[in-house]
Amino acid sequence: MPLRTVAAAHKNPNPRNFPRLVGLLSASAETIEGPRPCDWFDVFVDRQGELVVLLVDAQSGTDSWGGFVTTAIQETRAALLEAEALHTVVNALELQLAAQPSLEVGLLILRFSERDAKVELLNAGMPPVANAGPGARLELYPARSGPVGRRVGEVHPYELLPLTWGGSWLALSDGMLDGSLESDAVATLCAKLDLSARGLALSQSSSEELYDALQSQLSSTRFLRDDATGVLIGADPGARFKSGIESASG
Repeated sequence: MPLRTVAAAHKNPNPRNFPRLVGLLSASAETIEGPRPCDWFDVFVDRQGELVVLLVDAQSGTDSWGGFVTTAIQETRAALLEAEALHTVVNALELQLAAQPSLEVGLLILRFSERDAKVELLNAGMPPVANAGPGARLELYPARSGPVGRRVGEVHPYELLPLTWGGSWLALSDGMLDGSLESDAVATLCAKLDLSARGLALSQSSSEELYDALQSQLSSTRFLRDDATGVLIGADPGARFKSGIESASG
């Protein structure tokens, strides 16, 4: 499978599938492609009814890893669909990557439980995840480990966080930040997007609307780098949505 096929998988084939709505949560996501396709994302509901975000940024010193990454991502998604524990999911991915020493994968997993008002977050080698709450409050959650596959045996911990209603979550690949993994770069982007005020609206926007919002914040030199991906999740206590995601979760 050619390398570009991996990148093609991240493109939502039907933009009308976003926003995706489940309970009081809404999601929108988009990738702005660059000359080095490497990002992949998915947003789905697992078998326990929890909303899951999977965002991957793959890097390799060779050009022959496309099919391998596609298979690894599919298996990771399948495990998450079965609601497996995050440490089990990342350990399985690490074992797969051990067969490809030139390959490393930045990995972001967010699992939202509306029932328990909690969020599980695993950030391995990706930019900080932002949570913009009411009153202009911004929390940032940097990576707690390096990319999966960079160091054999590295522990990839995850965090358990409260699901604060009225706020929004933003997950990014480093292409949105000119390759930076710094918290200041994420905070600056959140300010430009006015995430505290607009986060819920952005999470309920179409792919085209989100694309325009993200692209407007990219520097002109960004296209010298790789893909730029943004995923927005809104937790709106006033929403009364019918789920539009469960039929696409298989």
